[in-house]
Amino acid sequence: MQKKLIALAVAGLVSAPAFAQSNVTIYGVADAYMAFGDHGANDYSAVNSGGLSGSRIGFRGTEDLGNGLKGVFTYEQGIAIDDAATGMGGAARQAFVGLSSGFGTVSLGRQYAPGFDHIVDAFGNSAILSPAAILVSGEGSTIDAGSGARWNNSVAYNGSFSGLGVRAIYSMDAVEQAANPSDDDAYGLGLNYMNGPLRVAAIYQVVQDNAEDQKEWSLGASYNFGVATLTAHYQDAKSLGNAAGDDLDLWQVGVMVPVGAAGTVHLGYGQADYDLVNAEAKSYSIAYTHALSKRTTAYVGYNQTDNDNGLTKGVVGASAGVTGDKANVFAVGMRHTF
Repeated sequence: MQKKLIALAVAGLVSAPAFAQSNVTIYGVADAYMAFGDHGANDYSAVNSGGLSGSRIGFRGTEDLGNGLKGVFTYEQGIAIDDAATGMGGAARQAFVGLSSGFGTVSLGRQYAPGFDHIVDAFGNSAILSPAAILVSGEGSTIDAGSGARWNNSVAYNGSFSGLGVRAIYSMDAVEQAANPSDDDAYGLGLNYMNGPLRVAAIYQVVQDNAEDQKEWSLGASYNFGVATLTAHYQDAKSLGNAAGDDLDLWQVGVMVPVGAAGTVHLGYGQADYDLVNAEAKSYSIAYTHALSKRTTAYVGYNQTDNDNGLTKGVVGASAGVTGDKANVFAVGMRHTF
């Protein structure tokens, strides 16, 4: 009996370092807001989820495999705070496994394309406050902080070299075409350079189709002058939804002004031209964010989007069959990260 106890103790000492080399982190975002607005004759008031950032819960882990190599995984699920439903129809925001070393990370699964987080935006791509996010919503763009920039069945590379971040991705089933399963691949490349107050980001993404490939690119930059940070980005899309002639040109400028130790005022203007309907929309936003702590942020903001005939852009939906109206929304909420 004594020999068995000694053997178990030795086995425990030998295996302990292996367990110490693995770790799993639980993380997430809880974000909810009250919204009040209108779109022409359509009035709106609600409590919603994901004002500044999409609410989510995730698990990420690493295991040291030795010789500088690590195994990594992430599983992240969207959550709707307003009704506790699982977001995006039950699909994970991202779910992948891969290998990481000093040369970067190679991973397999459902993953973010560069168009998700390489966008330069004074509103952090907020779905209700960013003019660019509002103007591109519903267009099928893959350069958007929404589900269009999360690609299934993909292999991705992420690396960082002296301030230059590189992201490349290839999806073997991005749009899941039942009719043409052999011609639904997608690929993208993103570069994100940061050097002190300067940031420059570029994105190029393609979704293939046997009839017409959807091609998009974006270029953006920001500079922190201390008293304010200026941002600008331009976005071009051809054949959205793989439909010839459904093209989009969008640009946005913004500024972030710090107020005291914890506050920031955000201002932005965006404009988009939609070739398919030969119309233009303009969007204006102002917001104030206040860091109540390192993890909790309160926010308040307002957006107005002006539509030409044929368009119904805006956070608040338009009345059925009515186009060309102005859309307005006022929102106040809180985001907590963990």
